[in-house]
Amino acid sequence: KLYQLLSIFQGMGFEDLTELDKKLYEYIKNGDFVSKKWSTSEAAKKLGAKEEDIYQSLSNLAKHIKDKIEINYRDGGLRIIAE
Repeated sequence: KLYQLLSIFQGMGFEDLTELDKKLYEYIKNGDFVSKKWSTSEAAKKLGAKEEDIYQSLSNLAKHIKDKIEINYRDGGLRIIAE
């Protein structure tokens, strides 16, 4: 499984991501944050991180792999999807 993750993160800015960025990317990719609102506190709890660090990682994802992540605001909350 680690080999699969490493191969996923090669190219397209993935080499610029921190370990938390990569974990957050997988969390978003495997979650359904389109039909339900994004929760930073829930992500922080699930990933064992501080909310501030989740915000920073989300910013890093949007900067380094902008073609792989989409962030929108709808119905009073953020909606996030990663491919």
